[in-house]
Amino acid sequence: MKKIILILLLFSSLTNAQESTPNPRKNEIRIDVLQAILSSKASFSYERFLANDFSVGFNVNFNSSSKVKRDFEEGYVSNLPRYEFNPYVRYALSKGKKTYYFAEVFGSYNGGDYKEIVYKVDANLNGYYKTETSTYTDFGAGGALGYKMYFTDSFGMELLVGFGYNFANTDKSPDKISRVGLSLGYRF
Repeated sequence: MKKIILILLLFSSLTNAQESTPNPRKNEIRIDVLQAILSSKASFSYERFLANDFSVGFNVNFNSSSKVKRDFEEGYVSNLPRYEFNPYVRYALSKGKKTYYFAEVFGSYNGGDYKEIVYKVDANLNGYYKTETSTYTDFGAGGALGYKMYFTDSFGMELLVGFGYNFANTDKSPDKISRVGLSLGYRF
């Protein structure tokens, strides 16, 4: 019995020692597979790891979903997000290097198309309604929580859930920004 306890203590100290050694790989690239499958959105991320559990990075999204385009064209939604650029800062909430939770603060520069029905009056003073399409760009900010796990020193998976708000052009842009994803990444 003492040998089993001694082996378990030795094994746990080795795994804790392995967890506490810093990873020499400071850069990571990721592809969001959840957004690609569910909404035909191409989402790529880059992250740079800094000292003291901080990291910085950015995420780029491009929307090419035929369903969202069809909903926009048929009038079910009034805006069609086309692109989004999200710089972020993260702080690791747990101290593990293979698996950990993190909190994120992000900014957002986003844009797309906006459609509205406007009332017009022609030269004969006849009134009519017309659908007009324009583009929008907006800035926003928000926060997110996530979980990251590494299968090896280089390959990992990330789960992220977060929300924010647009500030500047809210009459045309979406009020809320979401950052939800399941990403696979490579750390180098």
